Amino acid sequence: MIWDIDTRALVRHIRQAGALRGVISTDGASSEKLIAEARALPSMAGQELASQVTCAKQYHWERGSIPLAASYATQSAADAGPLWRAAALAKTQPQAGARRYKVVAYDFGIKQNILRMLVDHGCSVTVVPASTLAEDVLALKPDGVFLSNGPGDPEPITFAVQNIQKLLGRVPIFGICLGHQLCGIALGGKTFKLKFGHHGSNHPVKNLLTEKVEITAQNHGFCVDPDSLPSSDVEITHVNLNDHTNEGMRHRSLPLFSVQYHPEASPGPHDARYLFDQFTEMMDGTGWRR
Repeated sequence: MIWDIDTRALVRHIRQAGALRGVISTDGASSEKLIAEARALPSMAGQELASQVTCAKQYHWERGSIPLAASYATQSAADAGPLWRAAALAKTQPQAGARRYKVVAYDFGIKQNILRMLVDHGCSVTVVPASTLAEDVLALKPDGVFLSNGPGDPEPITFAVQNIQKLLGRVPIFGICLGHQLCGIALGGKTFKLKFGHHGSNHPVKNLLTEKVEITAQNHGFCVDPDSLPSSDVEITHVNLNDHTNEGMRHRSLPLFSVQYHPEASPGPHDARYLFDQFTEMMDGTGWRR
């Protein structure tokens, strides 16, 4: 917690200068020393961080979501905990005979709730490190490939872009956040650093396909330039109503779509969870299943 500063002046400065590197100190260091420390911090632009946060090896994920309403109803029953947990987990499993989709999820810094949502939608998920080769992913014979969120600048992650290009048209692809940015580059577009990153849970996004507005959760500092994308191949599907930046796109003829925001946000908003249904529907499409 900080106090005794002119917060209006701070807000005006950030509004004019954009997102800044900064230091908050409680050790009594001089202003000159702290300014030097802040200036020495690396800029986010140009940083490849996915390889630093990804998993060390491939693993399988099986856990789905736990219904929150049920947890509130049973918290007071001390002896019901294990029984309730077993019942709640059973509710997240696909119905008997339901389609099971084999999904390979690239971990660029993946959120566990994305994995839970995939399981909720009938997916058997194998998570792989960020640098896993496209050939090794295809060898797993997935019905679909998921590209996760993650930190850093997307442009230096050239190994991921190359893998996406090799997977394009071979298997359905769904990307979120950093995964969306990597799709943009793989499709021939460019990304740029936003003056102000999008953070929080109240960002209005318009779905251009349905003309509906979704309230979304966001946490990113880079964006795909829509004008850099080949319009003959890529269709913009979502736009941010605050600054009109690109929030979603899809390939016009190949099974790929992506969004910049977080449809898996927990505890919410949940306006965009339909995107996971679209992914399973795309995996069900004739001609694309492997």
